[in-house]
Amino acid sequence: MPAYSEIEALIIDTVTLLAKDFEIESLDSVTAESPLYGNGGPLDSMGLVNLIADLEDAVYEKFEASITLADEKAMSAHKSPFLNVRSLSNAVQERLMS
Repeated sequence: MPAYSEIEALIIDTVTLLAKDFEIESLDSVTAESPLYGNGGPLDSMGLVNLIADLEDAVYEKFEASITLADEKAMSAHKSPFLNVRSLSNAVQERLMS
């Protein structure tokens, strides 16, 4: 099981690459508190779909684990796991543990 810091670093790297591809200036300096989707987040639905796909691939490449981020649990959660980097890191860690 990877350390939380490794998961967060992978997400920051993935978000940074996506921000460059989509030219999202508000994500130039990504931190754990950076908003992603909803509540002032800079990603639209297409950006979110791309982030999910990129992150699932990155998790598989780095940790040799297959996860699904856009599942029933994520969509029905009281608080979206896609709000910011920290909430997404928690969701990835949770899926890697199960």
